[in-house]
Amino acid sequence: MDSFVRSSMALGRLLIILTTSVVLTACGTTGQNYNNSVSTYASTNEHYNNVNGSAILAINYFKWSTNRMNAYDRKQQEKAVYFALNNLQNGEVTNWYNGNTNARGRVRVAMSYPKGSGYCRVLHSEIHYNGKTRNFQETACINAVDNSWRFFR
Repeated sequence: MDSFVRSSMALGRLLIILTTSVVLTACGTTGQNYNNSVSTYASTNEHYNNVNGSAILAINYFKWSTNRMNAYDRKQQEKAVYFALNNLQNGEVTNWYNGNTNARGRVRVAMSYPKGSGYCRVLHSEIHYNGKTRNFQETACINAVDNSWRFFR
């Protein structure tokens, strides 16, 4: 019985340490960063209902999924975003167009600024898809270690 109590106390201490570590790590982050551009996978629908039940959640999901670009058009947007990040000067624009779906978009580099050992760029994207237009503003910063872009929201 005595060994059971000791092992239970040790397990309790371990859980407290683990929980504290997770909470402190979450508090230490200064912003969320993502590997993907939000304009690449977002829907062109901007208007959703406040969620207060599963029916509303289902309606919002339907709005999102029916106004989301197909895989080819998402790839075109992604290519335009990375082309802009890697090649364009501030104020320059790149465009893409899919004649099969009439989807089109443009990405403009709004500004660049230094950050740490790298730099960040602010992009403005405009996407026309399924008869709707949506504008996005996103910030990406270069990771100096592996030269990859991280998007911040």
